Amino acid sequence: MVFNFFKKPPSSFLGIDIGTTGIRIVQLGLQDKNIILENYASIETKDYLEILGSGVKLNNIKMSDSKIAKDLKKIISKAGIVSKKVAMSIPISSALSSIMILPDIPEEEIAKAVDFEARQYIPMPINEVVFDWSIIGREIQSGNSNVVDNSRQIKKIKILLVAIPKETTNKYMNIVSALDLKLIALETESFSLARSLVAKQNGAFTIVDIGSRTTNITVVENGFVVGSHIVLGAGGEEITKIISHGFDIDFKRADVLKKDIGFSDNKGSEKKISEVILPILSIIISEIQKINESHSRASKENIKKVVLTGRTASLSGLIEYFSKELSVPVEIGNPWKNIIYDSTLDEVLKKNSPFFSVAVGLALRGFEK
Repeated sequence: MVFNFFKKPPSSFLGIDIGTTGIRIVQLGLQDKNIILENYASIETKDYLEILGSGVKLNNIKMSDSKIAKDLKKIISKAGIVSKKVAMSIPISSALSSIMILPDIPEEEIAKAVDFEARQYIPMPINEVVFDWSIIGREIQSGNSNVVDNSRQIKKIKILLVAIPKETTNKYMNIVSALDLKLIALETESFSLARSLVAKQNGAFTIVDIGSRTTNITVVENGFVVGSHIVLGAGGEEITKIISHGFDIDFKRADVLKKDIGFSDNKGSEKKISEVILPILSIIISEIQKINESHSRASKENIKKVVLTGRTASLSGLIEYFSKELSVPVEIGNPWKNIIYDSTLDEVLKKNSPFFSVAVGLALRGFEK
């Protein structure tokens, strides 16, 4: 949500997702009007990126630009990735997203109006951020009831405003410069996830990205991101820590148990893993419920489906638990569903779907008209 779209889609496009626990790369191409998977690669580590601050709004990112660039160069070379045009993602907590309501003014006047109003929505000097916006809808509101003709209707334009600190964008510019890549887009993970998991489907959806250290909840309505929320201290690492403490085992063994047993019943044990991790999952469920209810009240439209993604999304028994607690359909997101790829990759791609959702969404941006 920072750089402008280009007019003509390239033959191939690269999506690079630099996360707190690793890097995922996806290269998509265009063939006979179909989007195909040309290449993908990943590396897991915990040394690349750290969010500084409380996670409230516009937190800075601590990242080793030189190390990332060096390792990315190795990955790209080893995997044989050739595309030069790239989109990259930044954490939700390092950007600001706001809904701006404007009067129904002519299209040519909207840009000037947004530039003028933006400083009221951005909690830092306007010259220290890069921001972009898009129209996500139009509303019709009833006229003032104190007026004689209260049937008069007022038209409003709904704008989504996204701002990213220049300090953050510069870090990513340094990386692509060192790799001789062309950065076309830099956007928050919410938009990438919406593009790969929901796309332009009608209705309202909630995407729940259960990461390593946080859970990000994004509401998408008719293809547009209308809200993003962060649940701090409710991620895969915290779940592993609770299992480690609850069963008095080391972190590595606890992580294996989490993946092997998860929320399913572990018969033969007096204490169940599901009972130990329930407090963390209850926090996530509670936040989803509040967000879903808030959206339903505001838009008069209920959430059609909850889509899970992220490192912990495939936890055994999680879909069943979420479905029961939320009373809406729940599924694991599949970012590959509209992409053509070799059938021999089917099993491995499905297994790794939660890890590549952001990278796929980034690469797909290159083919938007």
